[in-house]
Amino acid sequence: MKGHRTLWIPGKAGKLMIGYSVVIFVITLITGLVLWYPRKWNKKTALRNFTLKIKAPFARLNYDLHNVLGGYAAIVLFVLSATGLVWSFNWFSKATYYITSGGKELKPYVLPQSGTLHIEAGKVSLNVLFKKLKEESPNAATFYFALPQKKEEVIRVSVVHERGSYYKTDNLFFDQYTLAPLQGSGAYAGKYTEASPADKLRRMNLEIHDGRILGIFGEIIVFVCALIGASLPVTGFIIWFKKKQNHSLHLRKS
Repeated sequence: MKGHRTLWIPGKAGKLMIGYSVVIFVITLITGLVLWYPRKWNKKTALRNFTLKIKAPFARLNYDLHNVLGGYAAIVLFVLSATGLVWSFNWFSKATYYITSGGKELKPYVLPQSGTLHIEAGKVSLNVLFKKLKEESPNAATFYFALPQKKEEVIRVSVVHERGSYYKTDNLFFDQYTLAPLQGSGAYAGKYTEASPADKLRRMNLEIHDGRILGIFGEIIVFVCALIGASLPVTGFIIWFKKKQNHSLHLRKS
């Protein structure tokens, strides 16, 4: 995870390097799609953009690997890049939420506090809270409890409704002395079913990014498209290098 997010570079430098590299990749991806899109669609252009000629000479095969495979993977790669940039840049995260929510501001994730007026009464048994939550969500896969370390902190409970799912989760907060439910702030706070469409989309960000949102089929698609995305700089460099070689050869002959 550290390698993926920061290249194992400490501080903010690694995160910024990854973030701006993805921005450059998105720009290259968009401009590549403009070049890929034909001026006129017909049988010839469709075959050229969607057919991979395996038995063609190396230069043509390399071009097809870049042009054809890149065309197939472009939309998925754009989604992967956009969901990744949500974690890289705060401005991108806020802008994405603003667009998806219809102009609302992304609230920070803030935990409520326990009322310290009931300290003398002592802490309530967690068994009581667990029994209550189990009755409310009998089909839940997992209950995660984060216990308070300070007198004003709350009991945090994550109720996971589907095993392996990150977004189908209720993030609940309770007073550690009275077990009274408390309201948190941010897209990840509260019950999933009560979240707004924009908050649900934000909760889905990780599973959209790694393809889990579509199960094993989605993970395979993301894996294949990620491999294609990794190949594009290589095949693109070869195309550029071949053109530069041909241009130099033409200048020498003239």
